[in-house]
Amino acid sequence: MLKADILRRLKADFPDYTNEDLRDAVDVIFDEMCQALCQCRRIEIRGFGSFAVHSQKERSFVNPKNGCTTYCPSRYRIVFRPGSKLKRIHREA
Repeated sequence: MLKADILRRLKADFPDYTNEDLRDAVDVIFDEMCQALCQCRRIEIRGFGSFAVHSQKERSFVNPKNGCTTYCPSRYRIVFRPGSKLKRIHREA
């Protein structure tokens, strides 16, 4: 789904609002989500799921095929956990 798809759906459901107002609302939502994730805060959308930032420690390992040692620096990754609504849809499929 693209941002344009979201805006079309909102316009269909809320025809009294201008396209610019709907675009601004969607932008604010995604900006807030980006800021929260950049600050390592968890985001929960009830029923849909949650996004959390997890840190992965630095590590090194030896490739068993060629014996080369590889180093992976520490990093952050975003983990999504589906909510009850998505889990229910998945079970029914």
